[in-house]
Amino acid sequence: MVYQRPNGQATLEPIIVNGSDTGQQVFENVRKKQYELSRMESRLWFLNLLTTRLEVGNGEIRWALTDQKGAESSGTRVDLKGFIQDKLFSEAIRHPGLLANEHDFLVEYGNLALSKPDETYGFIGQQVLVVSPTADKEKIGWLLLLSLILSPALGLIVGQFTHRAEVGVAVSAGVFACASFLQGLAAWIHK
Repeated sequence: MVYQRPNGQATLEPIIVNGSDTGQQVFENVRKKQYELSRMESRLWFLNLLTTRLEVGNGEIRWALTDQKGAESSGTRVDLKGFIQDKLFSEAIRHPGLLANEHDFLVEYGNLALSKPDETYGFIGQQVLVVSPTADKEKIGWLLLLSLILSPALGLIVGQFTHRAEVGVAVSAGVFACASFLQGLAAWIHK
């Protein structure tokens, strides 16, 4: 599997699958690996969870570069040519059960499985499964709408309990400022 980060950097990450694995088992392994990678790389993983969706497809490796000092931890850096999104795979990473009946998954999609690098060209030219988190404008829009509704509501509640309008306005402005900051940070991360 190739994991392509929002900044465009892609790494080839090993996932061990058996020839008898169903599509559901393969995508459960892909999902688990993607979750580990996103948790390791981002301190703001909760923000990524709220503002991204995963696109899955296939691509061709243009070149590969293995880090000699930490190849096992960092994966093999690769450059992709021609990423093509697959709607079924993109949905299957969220709901692996969609591929429960795909008993011959590796037979049908064997071109996406790497056995070992070619002696001369390494991984160059091989087709791979690509997982890429992208900004989800719908989720970001819902967060904006929620903050527009939530900030005045909290301000009204606090103003009513304290019997001071200025405290309610301050709470409303503070909540809205925090939500706006998080949305701006999400937009900056996914630019």
